[in-house]
Amino acid sequence: MRAVTKFRSGNGAPWLDLLATLGGRYRARPVDALTSPALLREWLRQHGLEPSGAVTEDDLAAARELREAVHRVTAGSLRGEPPAPADRRTIAGALAADQPLRLNPRAPEIAVTRPATAAEALARLARDAVQHLVGERRAQLQACGDDTCSGIFLDATGRRRWCSDQTCGNRLRVRAHRSRAHSSS
Repeated sequence: MRAVTKFRSGNGAPWLDLLATLGGRYRARPVDALTSPALLREWLRQHGLEPSGAVTEDDLAAARELREAVHRVTAGSLRGEPPAPADRRTIAGALAADQPLRLNPRAPEIAVTRPATAAEALARLARDAVQHLVGERRAQLQACGDDTCSGIFLDATGRRRWCSDQTCGNRLRVRAHRSRAHSSS
């Protein structure tokens, strides 16, 4: 797997952006954006979840394991399949570190305190994923229209076709153009 430093976002929720940290999941060479504890910390920081404590190799392994379990459960849910017991255990394990949100007393506006640990940050992501999967917004979850992409996103409009118009949308438009050009020759 190749490493990247730019994180994909815009999928509608931080937990969906976590799923997007493994690009090309269905291709021969997936690209993992979470290749070190420092990159996990940076990703968490960009999503307002940077822990006050250290981020370790074990946290990185836990983040990747949670990411893949949540992806399998979400993709299966979109196909009407029940979650595998191992994925349920992984998500439940992450949720075990969940803590109630507390207001940051030093913030000038309403803001929650930072998670104390990476495990607590991952628990917040797992909580959001479960709430989306069992709540009213479940109907807004969509899989990317590019069958080589594993992207999942929230679509409140019902009109969005791809997780990213700039990548997947362009790739499919180029394929369609080449197909039309080839068939007219």
